[in-house]
Amino acid sequence: MRNTPEERLGQLLEQAQTLQLATLDAGGEPSISYAPFVQDAVGNFYIFVSGLASHTQEILHHPQVAVLLIADEQDARQIFARTRATYRCVAAVVEREAAVYPLMLDKMEERFGNIVSVLRGLGDFVMFRLQPQSGRFVMGFGQAFVLVGEGLREVQHIGADQLEKG
Repeated sequence: MRNTPEERLGQLLEQAQTLQLATLDAGGEPSISYAPFVQDAVGNFYIFVSGLASHTQEILHHPQVAVLLIADEQDARQIFARTRATYRCVAAVVEREAAVYPLMLDKMEERFGNIVSVLRGLGDFVMFRLQPQSGRFVMGFGQAFVLVGEGLREVQHIGADQLEKG
């Protein structure tokens, strides 16, 4: 049975536990890292990362980040056309006093286990909300889509004229 692009995107978002995170250092040079994540009902990503990590400092200085979610290599039918979603996001610190802060940590603990309860007690950890501004979804060769709508969860097929627009 063939899944719709929306169903495949939903599966990828549900199955992926980490996102690849592209940031800029203080000199504007690109860096890449990863972080476990959860999402809220409107499609924002939440990560909880150490203040000692270089990507945390980079996000604080340059809140524009890129996110990649990609299917596991061993599950790919064709290594050149792995299912993936990319997002351009704006990052914001979620203050510990914010109502969403304990809710997202509870969601992380549910998803990732007791390690989150340990990390909660560490004062250097920072929660970021990564709010998607634009996105793309690729299911394979000739199956590229622009992500639109609330939470960027709807897909529109990309025509050849849109490929050059980035």
